[in-house]
Amino acid sequence: MVYNLVYSSDAQPGGGDITPVAMIEDILATSRRRNGAVDVTGALLFSEGRFVQVLEGEREAVHEIFERIKLDPRHRDVQTLSAQTSDRRRFKEWSMAFVGDNAALRERFADAPLAALGKRPSGDALLDFMLALARATDLDE
Repeated sequence: MVYNLVYSSDAQPGGGDITPVAMIEDILATSRRRNGAVDVTGALLFSEGRFVQVLEGEREAVHEIFERIKLDPRHRDVQTLSAQTSDRRRFKEWSMAFVGDNAALRERFADAPLAALGKRPSGDALLDFMLALARATDLDE
């Protein structure tokens, strides 16, 4: 069994010369390094100033990462969307896939926006949607 957690947060790039792109690049580099060391996989979506992130792996490792995220000043209003165990790892190909907001994704998923999943989508529906987005980006780490 694998534990997966999905959360959302408001992105807070901070002051100075830190751009949203630099913030996301830093989050991805850190996530990929740390997650790989504890066998946690997942995906990070950034759209309209918000993050949605999936973390999957051993429950303790996922919770340790999530606690760091909640303390990270780049995240505000962190909310758990789903936390559950599953019989399979959906993001096994990525220590942290990135799904950015772009025209191609908006067009491809126009008939299935996140809002269409409902106010509180089921964990499986949310995970499957994030997996479809990650696969659609076809980005290498």
